[in-house]
Amino acid sequence: MKSHFFLRLLTVCWLVGLPLVSRGQEAPNGKQITERALVADTTAVEPGKPFYVGIQFKLIEGWHTYWEFPGSPGLPLTAKWTLPPGWTAGEVEFPLPHQLSDPHGVSFFGYEHEVVFPVKITPTADAKGQAIIKADLVWQVCEQSCIRGKGEVSLKIATGKAEPANKALFDKWLGQLPHSADETVKVSFTASGRKLTVKTEGVADGLKPVFFPLPPEGFAGTLEFGEKLVSEKGTDGVWQLGFPWDEELGADLKWGGLLVMESADGGRKGWYVGESKKEEGRGEKVETAGATVLDADGWDPFDDIAKGEKNKEAASGGLLLLLVQGFFGGLLLNLMPCVLPVISLKIFGFVRQAGESKQRVFHLGLAFCAGVFGFFLALAILVLALSKANSSLGWGSQFSNPIALTIMVAVIFVFSLSLLGVFEITLGGGTTNKLSEASGKEGLGGAFMHGFFTTLLGTSCTAPLVGPVIGAAVNQPSSGIFLLFGSVATGLSLPYFLLTWQPAWMRFLPKPGTWMVRFKQVLGFIMLAFAMWLLNSLPTVDVVVYVLGYLLVIGFGCWLLGSYYESRWPLAVMLALVVGGWMFLIRDNVKRPPVEIPKLVADVKAGLKAGRPVFVDFTAKWCANCVYFEKTVIDTEPVQKAFRDKNVLFVKADFTTSPPDIEEALKKCGRAGVPLYVLFRKRGDYWIADGLTQSGLLEELNKLPGKN
Repeated sequence: MKSHFFLRLLTVCWLVGLPLVSRGQEAPNGKQITERALVADTTAVEPGKPFYVGIQFKLIEGWHTYWEFPGSPGLPLTAKWTLPPGWTAGEVEFPLPHQLSDPHGVSFFGYEHEVVFPVKITPTADAKGQAIIKADLVWQVCEQSCIRGKGEVSLKIATGKAEPANKALFDKWLGQLPHSADETVKVSFTASGRKLTVKTEGVADGLKPVFFPLPPEGFAGTLEFGEKLVSEKGTDGVWQLGFPWDEELGADLKWGGLLVMESADGGRKGWYVGESKKEEGRGEKVETAGATVLDADGWDPFDDIAKGEKNKEAASGGLLLLLVQGFFGGLLLNLMPCVLPVISLKIFGFVRQAGESKQRVFHLGLAFCAGVFGFFLALAILVLALSKANSSLGWGSQFSNPIALTIMVAVIFVFSLSLLGVFEITLGGGTTNKLSEASGKEGLGGAFMHGFFTTLLGTSCTAPLVGPVIGAAVNQPSSGIFLLFGSVATGLSLPYFLLTWQPAWMRFLPKPGTWMVRFKQVLGFIMLAFAMWLLNSLPTVDVVVYVLGYLLVIGFGCWLLGSYYESRWPLAVMLALVVGGWMFLIRDNVKRPPVEIPKLVADVKAGLKAGRPVFVDFTAKWCANCVYFEKTVIDTEPVQKAFRDKNVLFVKADFTTSPPDIEEALKKCGRAGVPLYVLFRKRGDYWIADGLTQSGLLEELNKLPGKN
């Protein structure tokens, strides 16, 4: 937690009238963070004789990139090669990394300033002429935030008599690759709870051991946020190195990693130890039509689902069925727990308006429905624009953006204060305050915005039929996108249209009275609870505290509006508090977390290759449906027992921060949001569902064979 947080909070409250000063900038906009090049250790290629190329990265001050296991959420460098026919490329070799930490206290393993990743290239015995070597790279660099990069590096090299090239560069970085082990040093591993302890014996005086763990296959944890790594030398000369993790380690996991010895003069030497010891032939080479890829099995289990979903869509009647699904899905969305708290506000408005003219009530209902359609129209335009740009939009992705989430929490907080009676005023001239109006007062504009806002909040959980429809819309032509989003909007808004079209039906609602004041206050507490639930989706505790500080500032402004309603000055102070609070508390402190390591496909493949069924739970903290299914189905003892009896590997695909690998997997499953559940029985054989019941899931699990 930054110690000057409360100073900032007081500054906002007392100095709102002073000019705001710009402070704290990211890397200058447009400035290149990395320089990349592909260099060779030879001037020419001798047929059949291996040589090294190096992928060279230079990073500007303050930025870093990652080792093969980053330790924290991060992405190590990967390369896909395009080579002359018959040539092969070995794996990307990672030089000895460093243990580092960022300003947020996150420990990681990586490189700063400059790094060269060597790769061994083997030409054919009959190589001749000039060769072009290309590598398509994917990498990640981070500072306060992270940027995922994609790009190509290449070089041209002729065959002929070879002479050394770039000798100093390759001497430096080849010398920093792991070497053969020092047999005098003994290493042991102890896993307990969430802590891994590594003991090293036989370390020579003047040397300090540093360990970089390589987790066992199937372990998806990272280092615990904010916890320091332990490095202590006992009186018996044994070094004890401690690593706190964010997941239970399990007693049956076999650990290994890279052990590095550092001398006082800065010298470093390292080698692989333990069960994860690097063997010759790792990163086996595969030749494909003039290109070499590093993954001997490029199969993606979610590709099988993508093919199956396309075939299912073609066989089911296509767009017409999707339109019907969209309509009923939108209708069911009214019953979702993330929509009900907001809808209750509108029902309260209907109760209060029941005594008005039929025409007035109908116009308000139409404005509310127009807000629903307005949201889906905007969403359809955005999806269409992203599809043209070859990008994608996850359903509910606004909840993955901490800035957007902060705005939503602040708006809900203001709504709740209005419902609780903190402020409810009119401005001079009889103009209704817009914030009160959006909370349930009369007015076509308020009804429209309420319909828009209701739908915005509703995207945090998709009804069982909405997920496939939104997922299918992403891959539709322009007309199909608008039709599908329109069908969902029609289903969602139909109850309000019918209720306001026939106001007489509202006679079944309770008669107006003093109970309405109490009901309104209860709704205010419901909205506060909803805001508290959304806070759980913010990335860190620090961010939550800053957002709470911002809510305190806004709450003070709302109190001024309610307490001095006859004056005009509170509105100006309120606006200054909103802007000043944002600049001092939110702008530099609420940011997207680092991009997570793409690991979903690897986890699923590891389980299937081991002969185990794999259950994938696509979930998110902001998804109320997900939490419901987890509590009532997944976490129940009968289901957990079935997982154990059938030796099922459980994989949690957390979509809270929209990791790119999970977003891509959802897209291949024909979905654009969560919840989603996939049970892989074996390669190419799967069961997929948008919702769960205990009996339904147990039925599928019981079809699996038991443990061997």
